[in-house]
Amino acid sequence: MPISQKSLHVMLHLFLVYISWGSTYIGYKFSLGGAGPFLVGGSRMVIGGILLALFLMLTGRWIRPERKDWIHATWMGVFMVLLASGFLAKGQESVASSTAAVITGSTPITMLVAGWLFANEPRPRLLQWTGLATGTCGLVLLAYSQQNVGGVQQSSISGMIWVFTATLGWVAGTLLTRRFPFKTRLSSLQSCALLIFMGGLECLVVAFLDGEHHAIRYENIHWPVVVAFAWMCTGGSVIAYACYFWLLENVPIATAISYEYVVPVIGIFLGWLLGGEMLTWKMLLACAMTVGSVFFIMWHRETH
Repeated sequence: MPISQKSLHVMLHLFLVYISWGSTYIGYKFSLGGAGPFLVGGSRMVIGGILLALFLMLTGRWIRPERKDWIHATWMGVFMVLLASGFLAKGQESVASSTAAVITGSTPITMLVAGWLFANEPRPRLLQWTGLATGTCGLVLLAYSQQNVGGVQQSSISGMIWVFTATLGWVAGTLLTRRFPFKTRLSSLQSCALLIFMGGLECLVVAFLDGEHHAIRYENIHWPVVVAFAWMCTGGSVIAYACYFWLLENVPIATAISYEYVVPVIGIFLGWLLGGEMLTWKMLLACAMTVGSVFFIMWHRETH
């Protein structure tokens, strides 16, 4: 039986989301060789926001934002860009890209607990508690296994805290969006362009306050760094967000958020393939435990 055109579109959009967000971690690994974390993260988001806005303008889908739209994008950008992207980049200064992928892959676990405690979401059920316990054990095992691999420390505890705080920023922004819905004339894609642009500017402010613009390592900016940064601006920002919002409008939510299972695996694979990062059986077990726990939590939520 031939595959329908819509099915092909869905598979293409899913593939682009998986690859775009799954490669963000190795992209940061290369890009941080040339500049500081908030400078890299902020520049990536500002450029991505501009490219996305230009795309909407060229396709006739841009309307003039109101003052309230800019204000909303500014304060939401603190959580969903400055924390979620800037802190992730900061953590990856001392955390392997594969480790960062697994930690951020635990976002649904954090979302479940935070939603229950702070956003009046339903209390987790028994299967979800089992997933939470399994995911927590996986993260603990990951932290332990990363401390000494082949006599070399792969990731620091402080770096892991930065990355985990980045997941808290994304969770907080998501829960605030649910608790305080914002009415606007803008499309979701245009609101996204404003969000990543303003959040990127906030990252750049932090970068300049921290003096990162004085510490650019021009001698390290070779073609792998340029390619990695360019891909994060286009793939990790424009392509990923555009495809993700298309999926939200055209497929069930469970299909759209399936990237939660795939992104950590891609991040680990690319860290090993392109970044020369070592993998041990403990790391693979930790990855399986964390990704598996997310599957049970998400599957349970979508079937009740």
